[in-house]
Amino acid sequence: MWRQRLIVILALAAVVEIVALGIRGLLKDALITPLLYLIWGVMRIFESIPQGMIWLVFVAAASIVALASIWGGRRGEVRRDTDTALRGRVYEWLRLVALAQRHDYSRWRMAQRLMLLLAETIAARERIELRIARQRIVSGAIDAPQDVVAFLRAGADSYRTRQRALFQREEPSPLDVDLEQVVFAVERLVRDQ
Repeated sequence: MWRQRLIVILALAAVVEIVALGIRGLLKDALITPLLYLIWGVMRIFESIPQGMIWLVFVAAASIVALASIWGGRRGEVRRDTDTALRGRVYEWLRLVALAQRHDYSRWRMAQRLMLLLAETIAARERIELRIARQRIVSGAIDAPQDVVAFLRAGADSYRTRQRALFQREEPSPLDVDLEQVVFAVERLVRDQ
């Protein structure tokens, strides 16, 4: 039994070797030889260019890249001040508000930060734990409009990107609330409580 298997395996190996030799010759003639001629031709053309000209092109390209990086900046990027004295809580809130105007993820971060600010304020005023204050906000036990509560509740949840199929309307998200209305409601809640 094992002799028959051995004969079959050797016969298959011989057939594979014969096919491989034919393919190798075909690959050599159809692919490798023309590719080597192409590389050889490109090298000959490159060697025929004077070395001074090559260095001139290289230095010009490096100069263009250096000047572009010095003078130009990325467009549409939020500019960061180099003065670290300006950075603080107010600067971070200002930056977050500016980004929330454009990005859904930044709106979610804004909801998170506002929810945390409100929860910390409620916890400090009523002398309760922070998690209990957060539960009150999430359950809607605060005196605020429903869309503001939904916005703050979205900040308590984990971030989810909007899934939209082709030719379908985008479903409204709790994060689509007017930010001024949310900030006004949170400011009123912080002052009044």
